[in-house]
Amino acid sequence: MRLAIWPVPPARALGAALADLVTEVVEIEPFEARAALDEGGVDLALVPTLDVLRGHTGLEVVPGVALAGERSPRRHLVVGSALDAIETVGFDPRDTQEALLTQLVMREHYGTQATFALSDPATPLADVLETNSAALVGYRDPVPEGAFALDPGQEWTDLTLRPYPWALLTALEGTLSVVDAMRIRSAVTEAPVSDALFHDGVGVYQITLDGYVNDGLDQLAEYLFETGTLSEVPPVPFIAIPEVDEDADDDEE
Repeated sequence: MRLAIWPVPPARALGAALADLVTEVVEIEPFEARAALDEGGVDLALVPTLDVLRGHTGLEVVPGVALAGERSPRRHLVVGSALDAIETVGFDPRDTQEALLTQLVMREHYGTQATFALSDPATPLADVLETNSAALVGYRDPVPEGAFALDPGQEWTDLTLRPYPWALLTALEGTLSVVDAMRIRSAVTEAPVSDALFHDGVGVYQITLDGYVNDGLDQLAEYLFETGTLSEVPPVPFIAIPEVDEDADDDEE
């Protein structure tokens, strides 16, 4: 079983947790994840949550597993103007989820209605900021003098009090057994806390889908429906895992 994860530290924590259950862990960009599944290149993949919600037909999601967090693992918004003066945001067209989230939090949190303009990722940030008020770029891109950075994940958490569900662990429908899904969920639940889930000494990421992350997933789907991005609040196609009746097990003993 081949697992595809994103080339970021918190996703690698998931790969480490599942290393004993898969034959190979490969790193791919988020925009490649769904195609990797459809083309048979991998059996399991971290698929951006937006992609799952938009195209859930033919997919199944492992319950209890996600890449979630209070910060974005990949992108931040570099702003070269005052927040209320942002008119255009340059972004890589492959960063659909981050762009949509940034648009949402700018509108809901700051009342800003900016136009998002496609930008060539090879263009230097300084050049992008010459023609745009802000740019959605990689986390490691240095912030130019006179500009400042916002994290769309942190903005989402400030707005909703929930972590953002960046990706769901996904397989093609009918290709992952319930037993394997149970083993995967257990391995993730029982995995030791990894340093890769921390940022500046604070735990801001998680690889489990529970509690507040579930709430954040529900809230995201509702936002996307209310803003017209989705025509309905779609069901997340979780694999049905039977609940263990612990009392029955005790009786049998």
